[in-house]
Amino acid sequence: MTNIELKALIKSNFTVDVTNFAEVADKKEATRKALIEFYGLTSLSPREIRRNKVHIMALIEEVIDVLLPQKLQERVEMFAEVKSYARDAEVVFDIKALGKRRAFLTIKKGQRGGLYQAARLDDKQMSLPVWTETVGVYITLEEILLGKYSLQELMNNILDGFVERMYVLVIEALQAAYVTGVPSANKASAAGFVPASIDPIIRVIAAYGTPVIMGFHNLVTKINNITYAVSTHNPNVPVSDLDEMKENGFIGKYKSVPVIKLPNYILNEVTNATWMLDETQLFILPTGTKPVKVALKGDLTIIDDVHPTGSEEWNAHKMLGVGILLFNNIGIYDDSSL
Repeated sequence: MTNIELKALIKSNFTVDVTNFAEVADKKEATRKALIEFYGLTSLSPREIRRNKVHIMALIEEVIDVLLPQKLQERVEMFAEVKSYARDAEVVFDIKALGKRRAFLTIKKGQRGGLYQAARLDDKQMSLPVWTETVGVYITLEEILLGKYSLQELMNNILDGFVERMYVLVIEALQAAYVTGVPSANKASAAGFVPASIDPIIRVIAAYGTPVIMGFHNLVTKINNITYAVSTHNPNVPVSDLDEMKENGFIGKYKSVPVIKLPNYILNEVTNATWMLDETQLFILPTGTKPVKVALKGDLTIIDDVHPTGSEEWNAHKMLGVGILLFNNIGIYDDSSL
């Protein structure tokens, strides 16, 4: 087997149908055997694995680097644009169809690790600052070679970690837009879900593209299509909404506008009382213009971190930047009761 064939086999682990358990198992075993044969790991001893770890990890890094932008784009394709840049390239997004509307507003971090700031953009390019984000996983190369875990599980752990970080950065930028960049016609605050307050925002955003509503569990579960004009009818909501509430916990569409539930993450797993992101806001974004910009720069690097106890943690490092390009095309609704 050649290096190119081995790389193609590793890549196939990340495109396999995860619902087909037999195919997943076959790919996992075929890849394990191919790595053992290619690198001559006859006994799978710790010394053999350490001697070849650098080469095997470089191959895995290369494949994950190719697939990471695609996988991230699949997760956020409705509202975000993901682009990859070489390590020595300038991170810029070309703004298309600018026309006479020269003044755009960008929201991005003002400095490395700093607060999000708003600035006018009078050019046809938007630049983004990037910084290094790190995702830690507890799957080791030895466990993969011994068949305990698969490369697909490694990829999913890394992908989920970067998606989590990306969501945090996107929400931070959107929350900054509520304060610094969104005009009064694009935002409202009320107790609970109030159609009279959110409908005017949806109308504004619809002028810039097909709107989509995004929010967290506490708020999207309040969204409803109750018809107050026929309050004598019981129930006064579509039956399909009741089915969706039963199956998903929230409705899929509000007055033809798709509703997406964003993930949130528990920070304190002792009390389960502290969440990473503020859940008080709904974001109404135009899907056609993709206002959120995500930049991936340079090569993914996986560094083996050995703990004093002897356990290992793989730290995947990647330079990442997130910003928002808007021309009054973002809407935010705040639930003051949360």
